[in-house]
Amino acid sequence: VTLEPGAFMQRWKSLEGNDRECQEVVKAPPNAPPIDEEYMDRISHIITDGLKFGRCEGCDPTPWTISGAATFRTGSKDAKGNNINVGCLVRVEANPQAGAFRVTTRTLHPLCSKAVKNVALVSIKLA
Repeated sequence: VTLEPGAFMQRWKSLEGNDRECQEVVKAPPNAPPIDEEYMDRISHIITDGLKFGRCEGCDPTPWTISGAATFRTGSKDAKGNNINVGCLVRVEANPQAGAFRVTTRTLHPLCSKAVKNVALVSIKLA
């Protein structure tokens, strides 16, 4: 899923709230290179190619933030027997001076937000 900046930010704001947002800060691995634009390109590829999020470019005026959107397709069924799909938004914000990343996910379902955040964190630690 790819969203224009305005649509991404509108959806991001509509999913505000502790029950819909999951956030954690993680330090870059000790053997990782300094966080620079090349490192951010690697993180971007993890989010897009690895986790299958569409990159939502233009959402942030800084090269240190990556925003993405995806649809999580579950095997669970709704009342009509259709598979339940959950829209997912993610933002990865780097702090090069601290050598750290803040990963924030938002979905309508708290467990989905937490799961997406955890997978993103593990993937970043392995970058």
